[in-house]
Amino acid sequence: MEKFSKWRDSGTGIQPFLQPVPARTQQSAAASVFGVIKTYAVGPVASVVRLVALAAIAALDVVTSALGALLVVPKVRRGYSRLTRSALARLALFIMGFHTIDRKTVSLRKGRRSTTTTHRVESGDVIVTNHTSYIDILWLVARYNPVFVELDNASTRVRPVSMWTALRAPARATPALLPASEAQDLGSLLRDARVKHLGPVVVFPENATTNGRALLQLLPVFEDMANLDEKARVYVMALKYPAQAF
Repeated sequence: MEKFSKWRDSGTGIQPFLQPVPARTQQSAAASVFGVIKTYAVGPVASVVRLVALAAIAALDVVTSALGALLVVPKVRRGYSRLTRSALARLALFIMGFHTIDRKTVSLRKGRRSTTTTHRVESGDVIVTNHTSYIDILWLVARYNPVFVELDNASTRVRPVSMWTALRAPARATPALLPASEAQDLGSLLRDARVKHLGPVVVFPENATTNGRALLQLLPVFEDMANLDEKARVYVMALKYPAQAF
């Protein structure tokens, strides 16, 4: 793990890439026995059952997406897609153990904190958030059914990607540069999403996944005027996992 040492913050000691290791605690004999049974007896069986259920959900998503592609009215297609994918994503999260997910909406006005929600996230808006794992993607789909994008490190242009590509992102190397033929300005994508009712656009400005302990330096996505749209509202989100493992 020496190659990751340069990423450790010298002031706080926080390492943004390595998996956090919970502190060791003394356990009773009964708790130790229960842990062994849970890990080596119940765990494998539960994992197989969950994998089969998730595979069925994935197959059902493919079928419902194919049927949705036959709808020609953008608003109807958007409503159908959001209904079906939101339900399937929530079901997948429930199967994986995320039975309840707490959320809080906070807006800052004149330096004061307010918990009043004034706007609903709509097509063509921007969601700026950190990225920790594929669970982020499922929760965003369940909540907003958005458009996901990949960022070009040099030009900060974007490329829309499917939900399945976004789900695979934590397991593969993030592309630093995008093919010029596939990249476009974020502003044009926002306008297209608003007109065609594609959903809000999710931007991961770190352009990498971390362990959620700290933020990496953000790409200057919104310094380029071509990436702005005056009609788009920007929502800043922070995703946090209070549990050490899931």
